[in-house]
Amino acid sequence: MIVAETAEGYQFVTQPDHAVLAGQFADAWGGEGSTRPVSFDRPEPFGPLALAAYAHDTGWRTYDRRPRLAGGEPVDFREMPADTWVDLYDEGIEAVVEMDAYAGLLVSMHGAGLRNQRYGLSPAWPETPEAFREFVDREHRRQRRLLDALLGGDRDGPAPVTAADRELLRSLHDRKRVPEGYAGRLWDDYRRLQVWDALSLSFCITDSPPGYGEVDAVPTTGGEETTLSVTALGDGTYRVDPYPFETAPLTVSVPVRTVDREAAADEPTLARAYYDAGLETRRFTLRPGDGTADDDE
Repeated sequence: MIVAETAEGYQFVTQPDHAVLAGQFADAWGGEGSTRPVSFDRPEPFGPLALAAYAHDTGWRTYDRRPRLAGGEPVDFREMPADTWVDLYDEGIEAVVEMDAYAGLLVSMHGAGLRNQRYGLSPAWPETPEAFREFVDREHRRQRRLLDALLGGDRDGPAPVTAADRELLRSLHDRKRVPEGYAGRLWDDYRRLQVWDALSLSFCITDSPPGYGEVDAVPTTGGEETTLSVTALGDGTYRVDPYPFETAPLTVSVPVRTVDREAAADEPTLARAYYDAGLETRRFTLRPGDGTADDDE
């Protein structure tokens, strides 16, 4: 559960709903609508990337049926016990692997990366805590198995990985860095998933978005990377620069529930208030910052 404090209480977004918002960003990614001269690739096949975005938190579906309390406050996903967090990621990664091996590889990298400085993208984060080392090691073994299966042709159609990705995983696992001269696709796809996840969180972790004014390490056409800036313009509208989406403007949405602070008296009271509040659909309209004309004008 993603919990944001409001003036009167708490806003809740489930992890699966946050993932659906990430999937909306994935669906709209790249193409002719994205800002020039900066452009954003939409690699093919794209289906496994969209699946990874939509399902990267699918393991939380049962757990997030109700909010939980610790120390008199609702438990945010960043404050969960390690063993519970690991169990939920284990379940979710396995579920995605069963649907598509490449999507499962990306979601495994996402989960392990959250406890491993995102493979060098977040060097200021702490080193892997002891409680998560077994999980990270286990996912690294899974990633190598999935890559071997993909390279062995265990899928319909051409594999989105190459032999270069073996060296990529070896380098990420051992040194948290991309090997020199790497020319595969996997690293860009992992970073795309990180961008969609961060953009979604930016609209979920606060009742006054954006939670993050910038999203960095965004892969662009030609192998370079850029930083997206997200600026509130008022009335649920936000400027994104450079603009990475096919559609301009792009409207996305996420369901939220909001409860009063007094509802956190105990877990049964909080659960009743949570469902009594009903779902509110929050809509956000994203626009380019370069004067690009709207599609509907």
